[in-house]
Amino acid sequence: MMKSMYRIWLWLLLLVILFLTSCNLTELMKNPELNPNPTDALVGQASDDLDVTENGGDVILESVDNTNSGIEMLVLGEESEELSEDSIPVGAISSPSAIGEKPEAFWTIKLFFADRDLVAEDKPGPYGFVTPTMREVPVTSGILKYTLNELIKGPLSGEKNLGSVLPPTVKMNRLSIQDKVAIIDFSKALLTDHPGGTLGGSITVQALVFTASQFDSIDGVLLTVEGEPWDDGHFVWDTPIYEKDLLNNIE
Repeated sequence: MMKSMYRIWLWLLLLVILFLTSCNLTELMKNPELNPNPTDALVGQASDDLDVTENGGDVILESVDNTNSGIEMLVLGEESEELSEDSIPVGAISSPSAIGEKPEAFWTIKLFFADRDLVAEDKPGPYGFVTPTMREVPVTSGILKYTLNELIKGPLSGEKNLGSVLPPTVKMNRLSIQDKVAIIDFSKALLTDHPGGTLGGSITVQALVFTASQFDSIDGVLLTVEGEPWDDGHFVWDTPIYEKDLLNNIE
């Protein structure tokens, strides 16, 4: 009899324990703080890295690219084939810019113009009767052509005591580089509008050779007019003239 009563009480105790456990589990499932749902956790934590949207009850996670692409850097080097038509000039510099703006890149080049003081004194300097001036120009794949066009335009107002070396009316017909020689073909204006004279011809030769030879890919220059060697009545330019030869003659 006692054993039967003991079993009944034991079963009642087990039922009470099961009932209490069931209630606690129900409350636990209803409380998100005690039992966070994995999906809810992802939705709550998504901020800068994830864009969370709902589609028919499903959660879709899409990555968001937060990379700051407002700053770009231009790297110039020997392997930059796109800009290597005539090699890189004296300096390749990138100017500073505000955050979010594309930096403006430029090169520093040398332009050789007639030195009025040396001409007046009839006394050549280190480069004969021309002297270099520095300019900053935009980065371009045709840097030699751009440089020669700047030479045609002549000195700027702020470049004192410098004179033009080419007629402003002259045009470049063709430009090529062969065996480190720049072959430049000009229009007839080079002859018809040139001041002429032995000194005038020498100044033009010096200016063209020294300006073009600043580039690593060029050692000398050959000048033609409408496909024919330049002949100004004092000098016929029918073979390449090299920078080293001009410097040796000046010394």
